Amino acid sequence: MRIGDKVVCIDDRNLYHIPVLSICEGIIYTLSDVFQCRCGNVYVRLNEVNKFYSMWCPQCDIFEHTIMYFHVERFRRLDEVVNSEEGDMVVEEP
Repeated sequence: MRIGDKVVCIDDRNLYHIPVLSICEGIIYTLSDVFQCRCGNVYVRLNEVNKFYSMWCPQCDIFEHTIMYFHVERFRRLDEVVNSEEGDMVVEEP
């Protein structure tokens, strides 16, 4: 995945009990940043979610107050979803 790619959220579960739902399954987002944590986890930032929050990398066990980011596995590139045979997924613009 690269900056500027359109992606679809495929997993909006609240994994770490963060009391904010900022992404929704089936919604299209645009990547504003793709980066790798020092532990190797790959995260993305989204143009449509531009708020600061205390974020946590579970593998590093490090907290930082920064623009929200999400694990890359929560998203699929839009062209991958459209070209797949999963005809039951509803995709919407935010």
